[in-house]
Amino acid sequence: MKLLKPTLLAAVVLASSAALAAEKPKFDAADANGDGMVDAAEFKATGIEKDFGSLDADGNGSLNSDEYAAALEEDCA
Repeated sequence: MKLLKPTLLAAVVLASSAALAAEKPKFDAADANGDGMVDAAEFKATGIEKDFGSLDADGNGSLNSDEYAAALEEDCA
C-alpha cells in the first residue's frame, strides 16, 4: 500500500505536466512583440495548425484577440 501512494502521485504529476505542455498559448503570450495583434509569424510559433488566412476575419494580416480566441475554440473542438 505504501508503494501505491507515490506511484499514484507520480502518475498525476506526469498527466498534469502533459496537459500543460499541450495547452495552446494565450493571446498575450502569442503576441510576442506586444502590439496587441498576432501576426502570421507569431501565430505559426503557437503550433496551432489552422489556416491563418481563414482565421483573419477582417483581412488585415493579423489576428485580434477575438479572432485568436476563435482559433483556440476551433482547435479544441
